[in-house]
Amino acid sequence: MYAQHDLIWKAAANLLSASRFVLASLWLAAYATGNRRPGLMGPIALAAAASDFADGRLARHAGSPDRCGRWLDAVADIAFILAALSCEARAGSIPAYIPVLISLSFTQYALDSVLILGSSAPIASRLGHWAGALNYILVITLAFAPPPRQPGRLIRRAAPLIGILYIASMIERALNYWQILKQPRGKTNAVKD
Repeated sequence: MYAQHDLIWKAAANLLSASRFVLASLWLAAYATGNRRPGLMGPIALAAAASDFADGRLARHAGSPDRCGRWLDAVADIAFILAALSCEARAGSIPAYIPVLISLSFTQYALDSVLILGSSAPIASRLGHWAGALNYILVITLAFAPPPRQPGRLIRRAAPLIGILYIASMIERALNYWQILKQPRGKTNAVKD
């Protein structure tokens, strides 16, 4: 009975993660039809952020997140974030380099986790975690108040600083992994969150 209970919680967590693919599709459809009203985009952004917040907690409630669930969460996050911020970049709300840097950062994160650390699940960094939280803040802010309204206008002005955060996240991971690669074989320690 306990194992079945765990499976239900993990399935619920995975469904929440997968819901971000649907939400990304809704964002793209709204953008394609020119229906970018805050009353539509805001709830989509909030639903995505809420699902990201809740899915890991549900998986941990089941004991521990499994490898598949952790990858599903990460890929669903990047799919939603890139769909939303690419649309916003195309609309001129943010510079195009923001979604490009996010994409590069995620690619590095995935490759580093698998190739350098030999992990079967994604390995996070502290700075990467905060960059991920910033992704949702950007999307929610732009959904409710795109430029020229405030605070969307502030986000556009702060874009260079935001870009520096993503670059710093990639540099932090590269430096951490460089240290790991320099260690003698058999003494490698995983990077802690």
